[in-house]
Amino acid sequence: MKSRISPDEPFPEDLGRLKDQDVEVLNSKVHREVDHEFATEGEVHPETAARKDEVKDELDDRDAGPGLSLVPPHDGEKDADAHEEDDAGRAGGQH
Repeated sequence: MKSRISPDEPFPEDLGRLKDQDVEVLNSKVHREVDHEFATEGEVHPETAARKDEVKDELDDRDAGPGLSLVPPHDGEKDADAHEEDDAGRAGGQH
């Protein structure tokens, strides 16, 4: 196993299609390459820097979780906010 990914090696075009674990491994390899380049050359290759930013953005997006869902709730499920409002109304004696 190679623990780094050099700028001339292939890099996935769409990180969004990768599993979380694969993105995390790629993140580790990119960071190890950054460390290697800085230690040996005194600077980071522009391609490596771009890859680092791309992986960071992907991980940040995944950490943020899903935003607005375009998928409607399943039949029989209520919107969480509507459910909380119903519960609050009953607690206050309102129907």
